[in-house]
Amino acid sequence: MIYTVTLNPALDRAIKVENLLADDTTRVSSEKNYAAGKGIDVSRVIKELGGQSVALGLIGGYDGLHLEGLLINAGIMTQFTKISNETRTNIILREKSTGRQFVISAAGPEVTAAEIGQFYTSIIDIQDMGYLVMSGSLPRAVTPNIYGQLILAGRRKGAFIFLDADGDALAESIDYRPTGIKPNIHELSRLAGKNLKNESEILHACESIHKKGIPLILVSRGREGLLLSTEEEKIKAVAPPVEVESTVGAGDSALAGFVLEHSLGKDLSECVKIACAAGTATARTPGTELCHREEVERIMSSVEITML
Repeated sequence: MIYTVTLNPALDRAIKVENLLADDTTRVSSEKNYAAGKGIDVSRVIKELGGQSVALGLIGGYDGLHLEGLLINAGIMTQFTKISNETRTNIILREKSTGRQFVISAAGPEVTAAEIGQFYTSIIDIQDMGYLVMSGSLPRAVTPNIYGQLILAGRRKGAFIFLDADGDALAESIDYRPTGIKPNIHELSRLAGKNLKNESEILHACESIHKKGIPLILVSRGREGLLLSTEEEKIKAVAPPVEVESTVGAGDSALAGFVLEHSLGKDLSECVKIACAAGTATARTPGTELCHREEVERIMSSVEITML
């Protein structure tokens, strides 16, 4: 079974207005709530592509229950740890007249040591963990060490472990040797300590990470597609140009496609191909909406795979 971890999930409230008016009443034309957070996005896309996963994480209060209910209604299995503080709510405001989008992201609740201990115990108790996907930022009072502890727990279970994080959370987790990481080009540059400008520099940075015991590195590069680096193979996947509505969730969608295909025993080129298609399909959707299976399948036929 695939398990996804979102330690700082959010209830995304997507609001559309015709015009954003200063010092006057702005009328909402439509609004919708989404269960959000990078690992949750991975679970949502896995479900959309015909797979199944279990969403893990920390939720609290009415908004946490609302988030969990949205996932349950969507057919996504959940096994959240309840906390005393309220799950955060983000506001995504889109002005239809101009196409401008404003994202107001909340910091999230403070989590106690006891709650982290309870969550860690829930991980240890899982018996059927084939894949562990950990994504996103950390809530207040939780240190980057948590990812390292979860990686060790997953490794003891023999799980395939993918980490999608940034900054200290990524840098401090490398020594615990997850099976794979999924940085975007900016996150990989920060990890490498320099601005990576081309494929040669990206692959050279990946080689340094492989030497630390990380077998797989999936690098998302926006319109330039995906690069997958292993010690034996370097694969590039590029989708045809599309009209981009929003890049929110594109990287999560790519990771979901890759992990799902890998869990089905597909070769790496097929995994990268659907990952590229899923990320591209999500970029074509507005706001925080994620990809649709029909669009992913349509784009897949046009994804160009190159062995480097």
